[in-house]
Amino acid sequence: MTGEIAEAAPKRARARVRESKKANNRAALLAAARAVFAEMGFGAASVRDIVRRTDLATGTFYNYFEDKDAIFAAVVGELTDELVRRHRLGRARATTAEEFLRRHFQVYFEFIAQDPELVALAQRNVTAIRTLLDKPDVRALHRALIDDLRDAMAKGILPPLDVYYLAAAMGGIAFEVSLVMVTRMPVDAVEAAKFATQLALGGVNAARR
Repeated sequence: MTGEIAEAAPKRARARVRESKKANNRAALLAAARAVFAEMGFGAASVRDIVRRTDLATGTFYNYFEDKDAIFAAVVGELTDELVRRHRLGRARATTAEEFLRRHFQVYFEFIAQDPELVALAQRNVTAIRTLLDKPDVRALHRALIDDLRDAMAKGILPPLDVYYLAAAMGGIAFEVSLVMVTRMPVDAVEAAKFATQLALGGVNAARR
């Protein structure tokens, strides 16, 4: 038995090394893809352009992603995961309708504006991003918003409106305003959030009556 345990330990160690290497390779490809899509845009970029930014072989790319579309979706999905996390620390803690809406837009716009690479990614990939709006990773962002809206309505922070219409309106405002925001220099997330909040709050107040 002791011998079996001793023999299993190196196997576990090798497995951990393999898993760590796989995770590192995937992270390197995602970081390279994000940079390439930001600089060149989805249409002009190729798998070869992405791989060249790493020390990996071209064949290694296909161990992790089927094609350029798949890695672009993974890049956007990774960003979506971070946005969901930030929203949990933002609008979910709001105590008024104005605060809920402001935190929603502020988190979204500041997340983009604080990173020049994200600004460039948004500027150069509008059409490609639109094609991902119904993908599971991106829909997770929408589901999180619906959950927060339902909770806010249950607490009386927001009036009892149609949660799906309101989520669609808030998501649309955030996405479309962000596309205009990144075309302006300097990128002003504060002003964009202020405008979006006032617009959405006016709609909520009007729908309440």
